[in-house]
Amino acid sequence: MTTSHLFLSLSVASLLVMIVIDAILGPKAEFLNAYSVVQRMVGQAPTSGSSLVAQRFGAVGELVFIFVANLIIGGGLTVLVQVRSKR
Repeated sequence: MTTSHLFLSLSVASLLVMIVIDAILGPKAEFLNAYSVVQRMVGQAPTSGSSLVAQRFGAVGELVFIFVANLIIGGGLTVLVQVRSKR
């Protein structure tokens, strides 16, 4: 698997984990709620209300923040996997 495939796979995995955790937490996910972004994308009103990021930057800002956060997490995980595989 190439580094770019690993990076994208880990970023998507991170996003999916974030969505599941936020769906379980519901309104307790106050700062950032990836599940509410998914609900907005399918045309539903978020059941947990707006997160702090959505209140400050709007729905598009929250979407961008989630993607950037998961790309950073995916990058960090990719580096960890690369370092561990060279040992």
